[in-house]
Amino acid sequence: MPGKFLRLTRSLRFQLAFWNAGVLVVLVAGLLLLLYLGMRLLLQRELDQVLQEDCRELEQFVAANPDPGELEKELRRKASSHEAQHWFAQVWQSGSLVATGGEMPEGALLGFDDQMDGQQELMGYRVVQTTTGTLRIRVGSNLDFLAEDLARIQSLFLASGFAVAVVSPLVGWFLSARAMGPVSAMLGTARGLDATSLDKRLPVRGIGDELDRLAVTINQMLDRLAAYTSSQRDFVANAAHELRSPLAAVRALLEVTLHKDRPVEEYRELMQDLLEQVESLAGLVNSLLLLAEGDAGRLHRQGATARIDQVLERTVEMFTPVAEQKGVTLHLDSLPHLTVVGEPARLRQVLSNLLDNALKFTPPGGRIDCSLKPDSPLHPAWVELEVADTGPGVAEQSLEKVFDRFNRTDPAHLPMQPKIGSGLGLSICRAIVKAVGGSIRMENRPGGGARLLVKLPCS
Repeated sequence: MPGKFLRLTRSLRFQLAFWNAGVLVVLVAGLLLLLYLGMRLLLQRELDQVLQEDCRELEQFVAANPDPGELEKELRRKASSHEAQHWFAQVWQSGSLVATGGEMPEGALLGFDDQMDGQQELMGYRVVQTTTGTLRIRVGSNLDFLAEDLARIQSLFLASGFAVAVVSPLVGWFLSARAMGPVSAMLGTARGLDATSLDKRLPVRGIGDELDRLAVTINQMLDRLAAYTSSQRDFVANAAHELRSPLAAVRALLEVTLHKDRPVEEYRELMQDLLEQVESLAGLVNSLLLLAEGDAGRLHRQGATARIDQVLERTVEMFTPVAEQKGVTLHLDSLPHLTVVGEPARLRQVLSNLLDNALKFTPPGGRIDCSLKPDSPLHPAWVELEVADTGPGVAEQSLEKVFDRFNRTDPAHLPMQPKIGSGLGLSICRAIVKAVGGSIRMENRPGGGARLLVKLPCS
């Protein structure tokens, strides 16, 4: 039981209810206190106003009937009609007391300033004095009835405050339940999420409050996770498919070799075929390992830099014989001396894949142009490497897919051309470029052909 209560007190719903109740009690207590003080002040002002009206009434009576005997009767009449308030009055004419009415406790006016007009409070009495010419009138009333009214108001306010203190936790619990309802729905959906049900999404109420923004943010994260998980599944399935073919070929070659005795030359041919299949398999495995390192963020060595102009020049020199044999012109613009972030071997691999890809789809008589363009001639922060060919280009809807793993997008206008390669070259390029903080994209040239643009940070 104590453990359950401790868990309850640690829950967000309990804390919201507690704070809601606390805030409500403090606000109500403050409001009741202000009301009490305001009503006390209001009652005192009303009493002062009534006593001042009594003074003006007596002034008018004296002006209309200056007989002291009649004035004495009027004061006794008023005192008897206000007996519950212990009302009293005193009238002076030219400094002499001419009439009194009502009874006052002895010493009630002790310390009263006879020369000061206005209201004063002495010995539980409220006294008002006015002076008009030689006439001075003093009227007072006991404050007991006022204290009784304030006590009744105070009791009412205390009862109201106690009721609020009792009800506010229940109201806070109800409000917290309403506030935590969407969170509970989110938790229920989150509990049901696993690797096989990433299609579920948190409910969005459409109000646009913080909970809706939280749900939208989490849903966007789930979309990214679902897309990543789907791509990983496709990657594993495609990798298994790609590995199956060379392994099947290796197994078939080994079965043929062991089926019967053969001449040495025939064994040598079979071993050569077997070696080619193993090399193809090794290349595929190395490509898969490189992509796995890219996913793990281990492709870039911190502090590594490379002269991109030298790397590009040497790579073009290496592919020039292949281009000449195919009848393709491989052109290299004059290169500025630029140092970029990245390892030379990795960048050479990127350039090799780009040139190899361009050569595959550039027909004989075509042209491949390579260039480097810094963003600033003096202090460049970025450099853009461009490899442009005069091949058929790529369909617009496939420009983003060319970097997907195991993608073999048919070139535009040549849909029947056999698909070439494993479909990992451009994926490897993107992984290496992304690892150094760069970007890569493909676009079609206005005059025909495609170009790959690689943006690399300068060191």
